[in-house]
Amino acid sequence: MRKYWARLGFAGVMLTLVVPSMVAQQSPAKPSARDEMLPGPGSAWSLAAVGDAIITRRIAPLETDADPRFKRMADVLRAADAAFLNLEISLFRLSEFQGWPEVENGGNWELGPPEAATDLKTMGFDLFNRANNHTTDYGVEGMRMTNVLLDEVGIVHSGSGMTLGQASRPGYLDTAKGRIALIGLATTFTPMSRAGEARDDVKGRPGLNALRINRKYEVDEATRASLAKFARAVGVNVPEDANAPFRLFGNVIEPGPSARVIETLNKRDEERILREIRNAAVLADYVIVNSHSHEPGNDSVVPPSWLPDFVKKCLDAGASTYIVHGPHQLRGIEIYKGKPIFYSLGNFVFQNETIDPMPADHYELFDLPPTALAADLYDARFKGGASGFPSSPVWYESVVAVPTFKGREVTEIRLYPIDLGQKSPRSQRGTPRIADDATGRKIIERVAKLSAATGVTIRYENGIGVWKAAGPSTMP
Repeated sequence: MRKYWARLGFAGVMLTLVVPSMVAQQSPAKPSARDEMLPGPGSAWSLAAVGDAIITRRIAPLETDADPRFKRMADVLRAADAAFLNLEISLFRLSEFQGWPEVENGGNWELGPPEAATDLKTMGFDLFNRANNHTTDYGVEGMRMTNVLLDEVGIVHSGSGMTLGQASRPGYLDTAKGRIALIGLATTFTPMSRAGEARDDVKGRPGLNALRINRKYEVDEATRASLAKFARAVGVNVPEDANAPFRLFGNVIEPGPSARVIETLNKRDEERILREIRNAAVLADYVIVNSHSHEPGNDSVVPPSWLPDFVKKCLDAGASTYIVHGPHQLRGIEIYKGKPIFYSLGNFVFQNETIDPMPADHYELFDLPPTALAADLYDARFKGGASGFPSSPVWYESVVAVPTFKGREVTEIRLYPIDLGQKSPRSQRGTPRIADDATGRKIIERVAKLSAATGVTIRYENGIGVWKAAGPSTMP
């Protein structure tokens, strides 16, 4: 008969226990409620997740009895076992900065006070993505200073580093419910911000963890003829052969059945990211993957065709959830094999009208004189609030998403609607609070409508959106 042996040492005496194999082969007892509270793959745990944080003013002092809606939001964040956001800004003082603003930027040069990191941590955030189109607005030095600040404050971050290897690696957060890995990446980024691999003979390049998108432009015969005519008129050499490709505005134009853009993922980038997820799934209990993905554009509430396929590869590789940020407005939610996908969580802090000072390049863009100041710049950019972000509430209405998991499978999602104050004065606009009842219902109904396309039903209950798993898990 097969036997299992266990040896116990006590006071110098060795005891040998003999256990019949028929006992050892019995089904293990169901985990108790206490077991579910212990760290490990079977734990019940929750994550508070939000979108972009462009924070240029102090927010922690707002948490007082005089501001109950802000306080309620902070309570939601701190009640979760971990809280995540995308930090879409550099945090340091210009007086301590030895670098300069770069020519390439993510739309403007985003810079906030270092105290903002402490404010966000005080609110409960402990996981930050650092890969986005503003990672290197102030160059590698600005990226490095911000990362050092986060390390000093004790915030786990990922998505950027001094080599591609460092930028690709997860950040790890140890919690009472288990070890969480965070992998950050960007599909929307400035060319100079992409990190590079190290070789024996050449240093690696600092930057962000990039997933490059290959774009192929096809045009029908009539469209090609029009583009070719224009190209020749501006001095571009275009082959006479109607089936030959040519370059225009830095892109290759090829003949095809219709005018379209074909997008595919860079295979080296994709495999590197999936490899890191598989590794993190072994070293941690839960893996969060997030990407900064504006594609196909901020005005679209539908993700690009390649994104859902890539997201599901990440979940199959071991991720517990995938979170998208970047479009600055809400998109829908999908549940894939018991794992939640958030296609965009919009904005969390959107204080992009109080960045001051700004480089001279930004003033030149709007043909402003050297005497112009930040208020003049934002008046010109947003036409006094009549255009751009301040003109619509869609950019200032979002949610704090709180999925609850049993191990790596989601059992419930709660969506707490937040209002960033689109109608507030510039000095206050962009700061989040729990939305009032009317605004909150509108926000949840919007998310529900966007999520219905993937079969996810979200109900408005007691001021929040709620999704619950249909029944017992069918996951292995």
